[in-house]
Amino acid sequence: MAKVLQKKNHWTSRVTEVAVSRDARGELNVPLRGGAESGQFAHVGPLPDSQRGPLAEGELVLEVETLSVSGLPLYDVRAIIAGCQGAVRLKTVRPGELKSGVQMGANRVYITPHVFIHSFDAFSENLPT
Repeated sequence: MAKVLQKKNHWTSRVTEVAVSRDARGELNVPLRGGAESGQFAHVGPLPDSQRGPLAEGELVLEVETLSVSGLPLYDVRAIIAGCQGAVRLKTVRPGELKSGVQMGANRVYITPHVFIHSFDAFSENLPT
């Protein structure tokens, strides 16, 4: 019997690839922020209205020219970009949303340390000697 597979909303379905051009000075037209040295993934910085397009502020940079840059410091990401010729292909993903406490399972029953200790004491009293 065949099972019906439901499509999961996985983050890989939101990955986009975009070619970013350089300005007259040879600089990338997209500001990058973050990086491992600041405890973040490299991400797209604030974009002026004239540069709005397929990229949005805050998108995480996953790859530069098929080279994974996740977890690299920003200076390494910029060095990889500097070594590229012409337009640079970036793979990015928009960060996901955090779920509220109720959606994360706040309605679950949690055992507090006091209840656990009380249960352990009751269990140990009933052990055969």
